[in-house]
Amino acid sequence: LHDKFMAYVTDCFNSHTIFHKALKEAFEIFLNKGVAGSSSAELLATFCDNILKKGGSERLSDEAIEDSLEKVVKLLAYVSDKDLFAEFYRKKLSRRLLFDKSANDDHERSILTKLKQQCGGQFTSKMEGMVTDLTLARENQSNFEEYLGLNPDANPGLDLTVTVLTTGFWPSYKTSDLNLPSEMVRCVEVFKQFYQTKTKHRKLTWVYSLGSCNINGKFGSKTI
Repeated sequence: LHDKFMAYVTDCFNSHTIFHKALKEAFEIFLNKGVAGSSSAELLATFCDNILKKGGSERLSDEAIEDSLEKVVKLLAYVSDKDLFAEFYRKKLSRRLLFDKSANDDHERSILTKLKQQCGGQFTSKMEGMVTDLTLARENQSNFEEYLGLNPDANPGLDLTVTVLTTGFWPSYKTSDLNLPSEMVRCVEVFKQFYQTKTKHRKLTWVYSLGSCNINGKFGSKTI
């Protein structure tokens, strides 16, 4: 829709400033109205999420994805409450990153670059921090596995993956005390020991609600 009317302004009216102003005012009016109980900010963030998560854009080429993201950023310019978009986008980004739902890291960084150019560095600083956190977390996990290899006595006997995040970048998550089984307590203690070898100035707060556990069961044969 925006491309259609922008073509009218540029081709039919020689990009006259009056028509550019009229187009801007028109898009500002309807993009700042709710649609079926949802704001345009939420809808744009959801649209981005659908494109960027796994399975959401399998039929789209990289060029088509980039073009769609470019159009979202253009439309965002007309939205008055950009902070609301940032909040929705950050929550959806966190789910893509933490639950391995992101289809492509390059596209994630690409839209952040576009948003940064449009809205400024402060607007995207937390989102960029989240993406960087995941990169550092992968390196941290590799170092942890190397640590266990060098210290076999410390190995808890379970495969453990820990994603260390920076609190200020991510949405707030509820933390609660959990009565962990002894095997998991051992895992937590081993990781704490490893982490203290890297830094003594950061405190680990465990968010168990974001974790997952795979249990393999072996059952003897029984007659039916």
